[in-house]
Amino acid sequence: MEKLGKVSELFRFLLDMLVEKEVKVVENVVTEALQAIFYDRHLSFEAEMSTRYNRPSVDFFLRQGAKDNPRSHRGDPLGAFGGGPSSVASLVLRVLTILRKKLFPVLVLDESLMPVSESYVDNTSKFLLNLASEMAFDILLVTHKTGYLEHTKRAYTCSSAKEADGTEKLTMRSFR
Repeated sequence: MEKLGKVSELFRFLLDMLVEKEVKVVENVVTEALQAIFYDRHLSFEAEMSTRYNRPSVDFFLRQGAKDNPRSHRGDPLGAFGGGPSSVASLVLRVLTILRKKLFPVLVLDESLMPVSESYVDNTSKFLLNLASEMAFDILLVTHKTGYLEHTKRAYTCSSAKEADGTEKLTMRSFR
């Protein structure tokens, strides 16, 4: 019985190490995306592991500045850094989930990247285009930000108008 307890402890230790390694990979991938898009903000993605209800739990944070710099700031992704960085982090986490679960590589982003500031739209567009080509993802981005059009392969506009009978007519037009 004592051996069984030791084997169980060893398995728990190995599982914890595996989870910790995977979390570090996620931190690195999200950090690379944040730095590619928000090149001038020195952002990094951090995860803090703990145990809740006898299960591993992970909390996510964003940091601006170097970890060892006392002037760096670490906080809740949405509350401390606004919508742009948290939207990009969320996008990367969705991509990683799709890849990990071997799901069909498609993203439907309905205004998901609207919080990204106009000054970072160009880099975000390039990131999406690279994701689509390098990772073989199909991406449908619905947005009002015309800056995303510069790096797209296809673009459509949609408009609606009231008909004489009161119904609404939706018109879709391709312009690339």
